[in-house]
Parts: sequence; C-alpha cells; structure tokens
Amino acid sequence: MDFRIHGIDIYWDNINPTELTFMFVNHQKSGDGISIFSHRIGTDYIQHVKTVKSPLLYSPNDVVATSRTTFYATNDMKNVRGFLRKFEILLGMPWGHVVHYGETGVFTKAYNGISYPNGIARSPDGSVIYVAASSEPSVNMFRPKPDGSLELISKKVFRNFVPDNISVDVATGHLLVAGFLNTFEMFRYNREVLHGTSAQPAASIRRLIPSKSLYKGFTEEEVLVHDGRLLPSTTVAAMQGKGNTGRIILGSVMADHIAICKTDSRKNSKRRASLIWPLR
Repeated sequence: MDFRIHGIDIYWDNINPTELTFMFVNHQKSGDGISIFSHRIGTDYIQHVKTVKSPLLYSPNDVVATSRTTFYATNDMKNVRGFLRKFEILLGMPWGHVVHYGETGVFTKAYNGISYPNGIARSPDGSVIYVAASSEPSVNMFRPKPDGSLELISKKVFRNFVPDNISVDVATGHLLVAGFLNTFEMFRYNREVLHGTSAQPAASIRRLIPSKSLYKGFTEEEVLVHDGRLLPSTTVAAMQGKGNTGRIILGSVMADHIAICKTDSRKNSKRRASLIWPLR
C-alpha cells in the first residue's frame, strides 16, 4: 500500500470498546486521501478499511474522526505547490478550509476562509471542533451543525506564538497546543536538517482551558518553553496518564526522537512540566 502519512487521529467509543479506528492523512502518489484502518485491542495488526479521496481534499494536513466512518480534515492552503504556495503562507492569506466527510460518503466544505488551518481536534463529547490557524495565528472553536458545516463560536489569537497541532485531554477537556516561537528559524531548520543545520527553532506548549460559556473562549496557561535543543521543530504534544499525575509526550515532524515531560496536575500546583528527557 502507498502509505505516506501526515496527520492522524484515533477513534474509540463505548459501543465497541475493544475496537479502535485509525484515520491517517495519506499523501499517496495517486492523490491525497484519508486512509481508515481498524484495530482490535489485543491483536498486533491493523486492517485497512478504505481510503477516501475527493477534489475538495487537495492539501490535507490533519484529520479528526467524529465516528468510525466520518471525519473533518483541514486543507492548509489553496495552492498545492510552487511560488503561489510560498506567497500564500508568507502573507497569511485566508484561503484554507475544513472539509467534512459524512455518513453518505460525500465530502463538503465545512468552513472556508482560514489562514493555514493546521491541527484539528474535537472535545471529548464531540460537541466542539478545534482548529489551529497557523498564519493568523489562532485556535478557533467551532460548533458542528447537523449538515456537517461548522459555526465559529470563538477564537484565541496569540502573540509571538504560532500554533501547529492540537490534542485534547479526554479527562479534563483541556487543549494542549504545540507551536513555534520563531517561524523563520523553524522554516530554516526544516529546509536544512537533512544536510546539517545550526538552526534551533524554539517551541512552546500552551494549555487552553475552555470557558464554561464557550462564547467566552479559553483561559491560557504556558506549560513548557524550550530553546529547540530538546526537540527541534516541536509540532505536537499529547497527555498520557490518568489521575493527578501524567506525562506530556512531545513529537516533531522532522526529528528522529520524541521527548517526555513529567507533569504534576495536583490541586494548587502550577501544572507545569519538569524532568524532561528525549527517547530515541
């Protein structure tokens, strides 16, 4: 199978708790698509279910499952390659969009006019979809409508922070957002890393806590800042563990290792990461 993955999501529900559904953004030679796999817990393999494609899915970046067969995916830019793509990202043009794949097997545009829609995630109950707009830069909060379209509820706009991917802590509903502090240093690192580079793109992990009234947006906490030596071009952070303590796992689209941060989320703690080390 032609398998060139980008964004990924894993779906689980109480109806069949021993089965996981994996969805991958797959940049195949024959065209971009979303590849869906099933996995039964306790086995050592995943089974390909199908790969779905559409002319609407021409520059997919990330995917979030809303059931075992349906999803939202981000198209980060209008231009797939060439000078216009560079022009679009440098000027932050709002030409990206989110697509929806529904029960009928049809793709539709769910929301249009986003500046580089990147990571996408959903709340634990599925009532909210979150999208990182890297070129704005912001995290947008949407409410899904019955027809699959998205209604913008609120957004968090950042200063000196470019969000990349979003993960949601299922125990709390809080968002972990990985992002960059120096975009041009990140571009230089990604361009030069295979041949050796001195670039060290600094990164930050932010925790966004949704307000009880969703229209009031988020409360923001800075969980971690590093200068790039820990994990260059950090693009994703995810919570692992239950109870009062856990670990944050950091990943990068360009690195050959991950990093793990121990955290303390006990009452009255500052909920910051510490004791960080890389695993190769």
